[in-house]
Amino acid sequence: MSIRLEKKQQTRQALMDAALAWVDEGQDFSSISIREVAKRAGVVPTAFYRHFTDMEDVALNLVDELSIALRKLMREARQKSRITENMIADSVNLYVANLLSHKALFRFMSQALSGGSATLRRAVRNEMQFFARELEADVRAMGLLSNLSAHMLQWVTQLVINTVAGITLELLDIPDNQPSQKQELIEKTICQVKIVLIGSVHWKEPTQPPQ
Repeated sequence: MSIRLEKKQQTRQALMDAALAWVDEGQDFSSISIREVAKRAGVVPTAFYRHFTDMEDVALNLVDELSIALRKLMREARQKSRITENMIADSVNLYVANLLSHKALFRFMSQALSGGSATLRRAVRNEMQFFARELEADVRAMGLLSNLSAHMLQWVTQLVINTVAGITLELLDIPDNQPSQKQELIEKTICQVKIVLIGSVHWKEPTQPPQ
């Protein structure tokens, strides 16, 4: 890689990191200006446009970063599932560990799901649906929940993903000096996922598929 290209990539990353830094400090992504991001990244505002068209372009690239983090999480969960029976607890704990290691990125995710443009919300939801499909494939490969039809299994895996993702903002709002409160939330989430899966094992398909 040439020095010029490397410097360009470093500046691009610095701009994304600057946007996340504002989010981590409590600012809503939708209110962050290009000028604020450029200043924090140490470049002039006009330099911003060499890398991004606007702040939504930055946001969509951050969704890509989020996807990389979550795909890494999924790989780790698969590796652990081969060597432990405590698969649900391991998966939730892996999600929490990644969340706490990338707080700003996951805070951005929560903001994107509840605000911002329709394009951004759709991009984050698409990533969550991707992981629901990956979970669905894993469940099928392990021979689990064979009593469920294809569409019902999709609903179950989406519910599991939504349940775990749903604790993101609540977990981020718990102060670091209250580890017992974090652990209580983690244990509650593990229990909720177990309830979903145990209920799914005993689910009887209706004669007519739900509309």
